[in-house]
Amino acid sequence: MDDTMVTKVNSRCYRFSDVDFEPESRSLYWQDRTVSMLTYEECRLLEMLCYHAGEVLSARVLYASTSLPDSSFSQHQNSLCSLLAKSYRHGEKVLPLDVVGDHGYRVALPQKTYQRQAETVPNPSEPDPLDIHIDEPVQEVQAKRNLMPIVTGVILSVLGAAATIVYLM
Repeated sequence: MDDTMVTKVNSRCYRFSDVDFEPESRSLYWQDRTVSMLTYEECRLLEMLCYHAGEVLSARVLYASTSLPDSSFSQHQNSLCSLLAKSYRHGEKVLPLDVVGDHGYRVALPQKTYQRQAETVPNPSEPDPLDIHIDEPVQEVQAKRNLMPIVTGVILSVLGAAATIVYLM
């Protein structure tokens, strides 16, 4: 039996009133102890916005700074829409991510930006009895299914208008 220990590296985290964003794990940790996973692209977008919290960043700046080399501006907009949809919880805006007119996107200043403490954990090859798997309640999943098309449609409409204006400039 190998008794080696693994030390986790500190990672930057952002705490808002009802949600914590941890870029390293690409996760939103909600106050009700549930977790929402972000795609790689959503995480890069939110991390960039959090790093520049309070500032308005244009869609083009975000695209140039966060997009993968093989992704299109359209794919980038889809990631923005998806991230905006994930900023809602139970029909209420929780993550302070906003579209600022035709100018771009902004995340409000977090309540706290902190480094997660380094911790020593057991060897990953051995199961940890303290590992807890959190499943989303069935009601929450159903609510997401009902709300997602509505939110996505509204966001796509706003982004489409903004993209048209930017294109015409």
